[in-house]
Amino acid sequence: MIMKIAVASNLHGNLLALSAMLGKVEKLKEDGENIEKVYVLGIFGFFPYAREVYELISGSGDYIKAIRGIYDHAIARYSEDKENLNQELTEIELKAVEWNYESLGREGRKWIRNYVPAFVAEKSGDNEFFMCYGSPFDLLKGEVLPSQPTAYYETILSPIRKYEMLVVAGKDRFIVETKYGRVVCPGAIGYYRRDEKPSFAVIDTRNLDVYFEEVEFRRSEVEERIKTEKLPEEFVNFLYHGKL
Repeated sequence: MIMKIAVASNLHGNLLALSAMLGKVEKLKEDGENIEKVYVLGIFGFFPYAREVYELISGSGDYIKAIRGIYDHAIARYSEDKENLNQELTEIELKAVEWNYESLGREGRKWIRNYVPAFVAEKSGDNEFFMCYGSPFDLLKGEVLPSQPTAYYETILSPIRKYEMLVVAGKDRFIVETKYGRVVCPGAIGYYRRDEKPSFAVIDTRNLDVYFEEVEFRRSEVEERIKTEKLPEEFVNFLYHGKL
């Protein structure tokens, strides 16, 4: 039975952020935290390490579990559904999808399509967890907002009340307690936002306790890679501020 898990969201293909998180998890384990699995909600996006991130996660066995985000799904659809994607995505988003599609290659694209689910529902002991990028109503495009009345979260949890915890992706980290269970968002791991450091959540699967850990990575190195790959300048702004 898994005792604790680490959950991150909005990686956006940032290898440095993922490496920093994994390093922090190892440090926590050395300090006695029994973290047995890592989950990432939303893998690829605006940062140019797609191949490296794919190889690291896919090569980790069951240790890192990837859950498909909106851009991962677009990459999986790209070759068969370009016309619709042109309507759904902005020009900048489409450039990111195109770059990731080419960088991942055939095997990477096959991995997203066949081995990266849109949600994970798991049980640990007496507790059950539902994890997705968006919301239970819309797994990819949905959004669970922070700082809302408790009734808002209870409406989201009510249809899946068998689960003690819902974990979703988002920019801002938060924990909400409701009569149906907890809603947790670990915040964004791949970029900085309003001077906040990237973060992930550590969840005790026995008692549902949650705390957040922050990480740091060399933004200048990611910026240089963006420029080397001749990707849009907007990606650099997203790296530093969380906005295109």
